Amino acid sequence: MFDVVVPIYRIKPDWLKQCLQSIQDQTIDDWKCFIVDGTPLTWPNYEESMLVVDSFVSTDSRFSYSRQTGDGVSQARNQAIAMGDSPLIAFLDGDDYWYHEHLIEFQVAHENYEILEKCCTAEGVIYWTAADCPITLTFPKSGEEHTTLRLANHIVNYDNMSKSEQYHAIAMSPLMTSQVAIKRSRYDELEFGFDEELCLGEDQDLWLRIINNEHDAMQIPAVTGFHRAHAGQTTQHGDQLGGDDNTRDERLAASKERFRERHKFVWSGDGVIRDVE
Repeated sequence: MFDVVVPIYRIKPDWLKQCLQSIQDQTIDDWKCFIVDGTPLTWPNYEESMLVVDSFVSTDSRFSYSRQTGDGVSQARNQAIAMGDSPLIAFLDGDDYWYHEHLIEFQVAHENYEILEKCCTAEGVIYWTAADCPITLTFPKSGEEHTTLRLANHIVNYDNMSKSEQYHAIAMSPLMTSQVAIKRSRYDELEFGFDEELCLGEDQDLWLRIINNEHDAMQIPAVTGFHRAHAGQTTQHGDQLGGDDNTRDERLAASKERFRERHKFVWSGDGVIRDVE
């Protein structure tokens, strides 16, 4: 039913264990997980991370591990997708994790769409759920910090929008990769998968090309995962950008321009700049 794509790059061993355990703990068994690892062999925590990976791969045949053959998270995801053949592709980054009911929510949504397709022109090609995301608040007088959870990856009033309004809402509200599942048959129709020339916004670029204002995108009203925001992320200009620090700004600028040419708005490190043409 599901191919689960897990790219890893310098993921803390404890986070990685929680990520992979959350896949194994799903309430359905019909999945295969493809881990693609681009972590440098010289990374101080590499051996510990490999012990975590081996504890799953050696005991559960649904897990498979491969070294990344190229560079960047887009190439890692494309490599993992090519290894599977299931009708739905789900994504989970190594620093996030799912709640137990994550995949069953997608299975039910997909089966409901399959029924609809027999009586109308609806075609569900992308699904997503909401996630819990920690946010730290600092009290100004005492300096005391308090961490709480906020709801992320939910578009308010989405079901009451027209198809064009839904497309625009997704464009302006980037979907978290770890909360998304896509239909493989639609993915296979595209000229290419994740754009390996993009080092920022590569996931949003794919979602928009999949939908292309012609296909249905379904928001599932459930909170099924936990998303970590940290300094090492791509959106924070961290380690996951990969490559040489000396060329980072140049690569980011080129990615923004490539994204803008395709979608008529550009990304910044802090979100979307709405200069729609």
